Amino acid sequence: MSYSVVNSGGQGQYEPAFGAAFGADLARQLISIFEATADGIWVCNAEPRLVWLNSACEKLNNITRNEVCGRLVCDLLQNGNFDHDVSSRVLQSGRTVTISQKVRSGRTLLVSGIPVFDDSGAIVYVVGSERDLTELNLLKEELGKTSALSERLNSELLALKLRDLKHTRIVARSEAMDRVLDTAIRVASFDTTVLLTGPTGVGKSMMARIIHDASGRRDRPFLSLNCGAFPTALLDAELFGYADGAFTGARRGGKIGLLEAANGGTLLLDEIDAFPLDVQVKLLTFLDTQTFIRVGDTKARQVDVRLIAATNRNLAEASRNGQFRDDLLFRLNVVPLDIPALSARRTDIPELVRTQIDQLQRRYKVKRSMAQDALEALCRHDFPGNVRELQNVVERAFVLAHGDEIALADFAEEVRRPQGHGAVGLEGESFREALRRTERNWLVAALRKHRRQKDIALELGISQPTVARLLRKHGMSGSISIHD
Repeated sequence: MSYSVVNSGGQGQYEPAFGAAFGADLARQLISIFEATADGIWVCNAEPRLVWLNSACEKLNNITRNEVCGRLVCDLLQNGNFDHDVSSRVLQSGRTVTISQKVRSGRTLLVSGIPVFDDSGAIVYVVGSERDLTELNLLKEELGKTSALSERLNSELLALKLRDLKHTRIVARSEAMDRVLDTAIRVASFDTTVLLTGPTGVGKSMMARIIHDASGRRDRPFLSLNCGAFPTALLDAELFGYADGAFTGARRGGKIGLLEAANGGTLLLDEIDAFPLDVQVKLLTFLDTQTFIRVGDTKARQVDVRLIAATNRNLAEASRNGQFRDDLLFRLNVVPLDIPALSARRTDIPELVRTQIDQLQRRYKVKRSMAQDALEALCRHDFPGNVRELQNVVERAFVLAHGDEIALADFAEEVRRPQGHGAVGLEGESFREALRRTERNWLVAALRKHRRQKDIALELGISQPTVARLLRKHGMSGSISIHD
């Protein structure tokens, strides 16, 4: 009688040449081969009754041949040798069956049962192969733990980036600015297009640079194009470049545009609303395909550039007026980031002033401080030019100050004169009262997280002596050790 084996690869026959190749002692040699494999192998008959298994199967299941060979598979199942029976499924279906099986040794095995047919097509044996999944499952668990750890580390890294930026690059004491900065850092890791909006002077260019520096492109170029600074005829060539002889006065050999120069990095398109409609079409094509054609050329070029657009205009209104394409607006406005005016985040002004004075002292090698009434005047001023105007006002007063302290008299009349929020704030309190309340709120929030003055100083971005002074000022010096 001859037997055929049906498996996933099809049907094969034990040919006479197979027996001749192994000689008369075929069975002994086959058993030696099965013993040499690291996978468990066993054989059941059609009852099904276990008739043979190799040494690897003994080790995987923590059994011996003498205790299981010759026993019915259903008895072994009831005895708890394994939790699922693959042999009965093979006999019922007449096909190869693969299952995951928990065995007495505690291991999880991947078990495949393969039917062996006789000449009449009846199943006479089921040959099983087993492979240990325990280590793979442990590895899967470890990978899951590693993935969770990676997510936690990324979250902590994001928090560290935010703290570092608040201390060194940008002031975000106000809740409004803190939300903007948080969104900027989160979107930095993705190459999606960002549209920065906000009035002139709020720091859109700085925010674009922060996004670039926090991204994977930080070591590649960061370039900026002020679209409103170029005539319409030259804007196309400046952005996309031009070929040799593209127009009268063109540089010999042509010139690459900023898109090519920024390859691998980030390109900020400031005052994007100044783009003429025909250039908007080319920009839209680039956003969709990352390809463009130089002025006067026919060859399409491809680059890898992240675009950040900025404007102080309402692009939705410009679109309704036919001055800006709807489809380009949708493509640019994937992640909108609106930077609030300085008048909407007055709590940032004291820190902005301190940062500006620190920079001026280093630049001019002159040590000067700001009088309290002068700082209060700055906090009351509306600053229509936003942060840029504040920096100019502070620098002018720093340069023109008569002594080591910048006094209220060192400012122009429009800064000294109460306006906007005047002496009484929105909640009926004076500016001094509002400032005192804000200071206390910051200290209370910091004390909830830290017990040491140096940690509070790091959290608030001020010196430890200043922390001690503020704690005494607000009657909170007993909350922590003064000398820690």
